[in-house]
Parts: sequence; C-alpha cells; structure tokens
Amino acid sequence: MVKYGGTTWLLGIVGVISLAAFLAFFSGLAGLLIGKFCKDRTTRWAAFWIPAIWIAKDLAIEKIFSGFPWCLAGYSQYQNLFFSQWSEIGGIHLISFFVIAVNVLFFRLLKSKSKKSLIVILAVLAAIHAGGYGLMKNHAARTSGISFHQAGIVQPNSNHDQVYDFMLIKVTLEKLFKSSRRLQEGGAEFVVWPEFTVPIYPLQTPYFKERFSTFSQSHIPLFAGFTDYHSSKEVYNSLILFNGRQIQKYDKVHLTPFGEYVLFRRLLFFVKKITDEIGDFTPGKKLRNLRLAGHWFSTPICYEIIYPELVRTLIANGGEVIITISNDSWFGRSSAPFQHLAMAVFRSIENRRFLLRSTSNGISALVDPAGRILHQSPLHQAQEFLARFQYLNQQTMFTRWGYLFPYACFLLVLGRFFWGLARKKSPRYQS
Repeated sequence: MVKYGGTTWLLGIVGVISLAAFLAFFSGLAGLLIGKFCKDRTTRWAAFWIPAIWIAKDLAIEKIFSGFPWCLAGYSQYQNLFFSQWSEIGGIHLISFFVIAVNVLFFRLLKSKSKKSLIVILAVLAAIHAGGYGLMKNHAARTSGISFHQAGIVQPNSNHDQVYDFMLIKVTLEKLFKSSRRLQEGGAEFVVWPEFTVPIYPLQTPYFKERFSTFSQSHIPLFAGFTDYHSSKEVYNSLILFNGRQIQKYDKVHLTPFGEYVLFRRLLFFVKKITDEIGDFTPGKKLRNLRLAGHWFSTPICYEIIYPELVRTLIANGGEVIITISNDSWFGRSSAPFQHLAMAVFRSIENRRFLLRSTSNGISALVDPAGRILHQSPLHQAQEFLARFQYLNQQTMFTRWGYLFPYACFLLVLGRFFWGLARKKSPRYQS
C-alpha cells in the first residue's frame, strides 16, 4: 500500500491492521462455535466439529465481500503427494478438514497419552495416505495412453516499476519474440507470456496488433496478458490469444479488491483521495475458455487461481488444460510468490489437469495433474522453458458434482447451531 499505492506509512499500517481485524473476526467467531460445540459430552466429536466449523469459516471468507481465501490450512500439504490427492473428491477444503482433524487427534493424544488415541491417529493417517495413493494411481492408469504435447513458457523478469518509452517497449517485445522463436524451434506448439510484459494496448494500437498477428501467423500462437482498453468505463485485465488473424480473449472476472477496483466505492469514498494508484478495471462479463487447435484452454488470471470454484467452473465447461498468468512482482522478495504457486498446485489436483504458469518474474511452473511441480523457475530471474503436457477430458468428482463439501460443512454447522438453540429453549432441557 505504501510502495505501490502511494499511501503514507501510517495509513498503510492502518490498512493492514484493518484487513487482519476483518479476517480475525471470522476466526474469533469460529472459536466461539468450537467452544459451544465441543464441551462436556460432545467433546468426543471434536475431531469432526472443529474442522467442520473451520471449513464453514473458510467458505465465508471466500464468499463475503469479494473474498480473500489466501493460504487456507490445506495448502500446507501441497508437497505431501498422497495426502493432497483427496482434492479430486472434496477440493482444498477436504484437505483442510483432514489437516485440522489430525491435529485435534494429536492434541487428544498429548492430553490422554493413551495407546487407543495413538492407534486412532496412525489408522487415520494410514487410511488417508493409502487412499491418496490409490486415487493417484487410478488417474495415472486412465491417462496413460494419451499423447503429450509441448508448450513454451516465458518468464521475462519484467518489473512494473520500470519506466517505459516507445523504444524500450520495442526492444522488450523483440526479446520476447526472440524467446518465443527459440521455444518454437525446441518443439513448442504455442507460447505463454505472463500478465505483465510491456504497458501497451495491443488490440487498440494498429502497429502492435499487426505485429502480434504477423508473428503468431508466421511463427507460433501466443497467449499473453495485456490491458484491453475500450473507454474510461471499460478497461479489462485480459489474457489474449493471438493466432494469426484470429484473436480471442478472456477478461478477468474476479478482480482483486483494492488492487484492480475499490470495494464499496460509495461507502469508502475517501480511498481514492488517499491514493490514485488503485486500478479501476471492469470485471469480465462471464467465465469462458479459449480454443486453439481443436482444444479448450482455461485461463484464470493471477488472483483468480486461488478460487477453487472459479477454476472448477472453467474445467466443467470443457477446459482441457489450465494456463494461468500472473504479475507477482508486487510481492517483492517475500514468501507470497511461493504461497501463490502452492495454491495453484491444488487447482491441478482438484480437476486433474496440467497447469502451465507464466509469471512476470517468478515463480513460473509446470504442474502435473497429481500436483507434482515438474518445473519451477527461479525467482527474479529471466527464464524460458518447454512444458510437456497432455490435453485431458476426464472429470473428477470435484469437477462433476460441484463445490459440495464446504457447503455441506456450512449447513451441518448451521443446523447444529440452531439445534443447540432449540434444545436450550425446550422445557425438558431447562428442567
């Protein structure tokens, strides 16, 4: 907020504390419910009700006021291969449920120090890992005969702090085109550029539009992130597919609050007076896939990859591979780029799709449908690499049946809460 938003340090600190307080409210509410649900006779059900309450809380955070489901508990398991496979059934929320339930069981073991508690924990962990192994092997068997293809991924190490003039834009574009030609020579069928490369409007500028059309027709199709400017009231954050004279685009639907638009603009009228750096993008009209060479591509942009339901909808509508682009240079040298990648990994497992990720300066990656990171680029370094992937059509339980598990938890918690209220009011309970 200070470096990129132009606010003072004081206002920046107030903003961070306000966001923390907003998120803490949900955790505090969850804590109150846990206290009510898990006392006396109901304590033996703590390993169910505590994670169920936590998942209901996570769903509320994801849905209320545009949502901020960053680093849910289950994301800690992105490198725990067998544990994470259950995502294809219940998504990231089922993994969070398992993580919290196991921790509750460990707490019980520490309190009771009983052999029975130890046996229960070992049995639960064994069942989760064995089930995950079976799910992974089942997917591998169903896709073993499908042919592989190659894409090119470009990480230019671009920085939005750079001041661009026309000559620098031309030089930067030529470097990107040169990288794309090298990837084509290596066998790539298309190339992916990140969300931010150069500050241009290729669809509104005849020179650049012709340059991209000519290049993609003569050499290789390009997926690239640019701003699509129509008017002051229509400015889109878009992923554009250049394929000769055929141009398609996906406009980002779920914009980043206070980064790409001001949430509750009328109520928070003072925000624009504090900073003029907050973007005013227009949300895309609908989720849509892009088509190239007879295949459908799901292309969530940046922050959208952390929304399981959004990506699930794209895959349910026919997406065969996930291409996600991002500008993570905002994060600097922090843990956030690694967290962003960890969350993207679960979109692969949930829907059993390859994920091709291109970022401005890291971390670009290739993730397979089992959630294995097959290639990970270094942070703050330029790199180009080939990504070997399959086009997949099979739908997982998560993709087919929708976003059921967190809603089931929410309804169970709500039902248990009202049941408790009714029980307190009943004469028999009061006597």
